[in-house]
Amino acid sequence: MDPKPHFHCDIRASFATAFSTWRRKHNMPLKKVAKDLGLSVATINSWELGKRFPTACNFEMLTSYTGLPPCKLFCVMADKCVPTDCLLAMVKKP
Repeated sequence: MDPKPHFHCDIRASFATAFSTWRRKHNMPLKKVAKDLGLSVATINSWELGKRFPTACNFEMLTSYTGLPPCKLFCVMADKCVPTDCLLAMVKKP
């Protein structure tokens, strides 16, 4: 038996929840986030509803915009994260 518990993460749902929580915690209206990132309110809203996931470029903009690493900001399971298993933590190889 594997001694470590294995957690399944629905990245889209996790991101939607965590991003919405971050935005509300920082009192950031959808319109402000959209304007600051040069995106539509509909795009930001669709992320929070879990209907869409940011593109790689948009995801990079979000990490720069918030100043926090992806795993800590966008994953509701960050406290249980195993970086080698986390799709948000995986580093792109050139």
